[in-house]
Amino acid sequence: MLKPLIILLITLFSSLYLHAQDRPVFRIATEHYPPYEMKDSPTGLKGFDYDVMVEIFSRLNYEIEVEFLPWNRVLAYAKHGKVLGILTCAYKEDRNDFIVFSDPISKRTDGFYMRNGFNGLIPNTLEDLKGQRVASVSGYTSLKQLAELNMNPIEVLNTELAIGMLKRNRYDYLLLNKQSTDFIIKQLGLSNDFKFYPIVDEAFYFCFSRKYKGVNRILDEFNKTLKEIRLDGTYKKIHDKYRYFDIN
Repeated sequence: MLKPLIILLITLFSSLYLHAQDRPVFRIATEHYPPYEMKDSPTGLKGFDYDVMVEIFSRLNYEIEVEFLPWNRVLAYAKHGKVLGILTCAYKEDRNDFIVFSDPISKRTDGFYMRNGFNGLIPNTLEDLKGQRVASVSGYTSLKQLAELNMNPIEVLNTELAIGMLKRNRYDYLLLNKQSTDFIIKQLGLSNDFKFYPIVDEAFYFCFSRKYKGVNRILDEFNKTLKEIRLDGTYKKIHDKYRYFDIN
């Protein structure tokens, strides 16, 4: 009686082991973009989009492997189907050729930072600040937008330098993403030095590679589970961990 039971248990565990071995590991590409996803954070947090993604794939019982890479390589991997997808990207029409966009997973808010105590014009649109001293960061869409409007923006190498130059009165308006810039301002200990005026919101997505085998099925599962974690409060709990980094 005992021997058949042992054989049954061995067969069962062997089957489970083989099933686990057959389960695919999904490669996901991203870049360091706090507080959405962070490779190395002094707080130990990984980013709210990162946490949402992990929760979704965990509920789906899928194993994932996340690689932090330069942005151009992230896009190239998605184009050629080398990864399941990209964690956090914005909708761009030219990406439709190689990307299938999930339902929105978060958003970005672009707007102008000003020094506290500066009593200049309060902008509602980018064009409101024509003729003013404006700046943004090299390579960012925000810098391109200002340049296309012939606003002669000051180009700064990175966000940390841009914040410091705004504080030192090198210009009066700094156009950047609130979520990521607030995070950096908080880390620099300058939360009381600036105020922010929003201009536009833009959705962010998990961007699936069109070339990845079975992508449409995985996309449907992802969107369904994203909806579930919004409804059961998990999504809010994840984002609440990052409220500390909002400065206004």
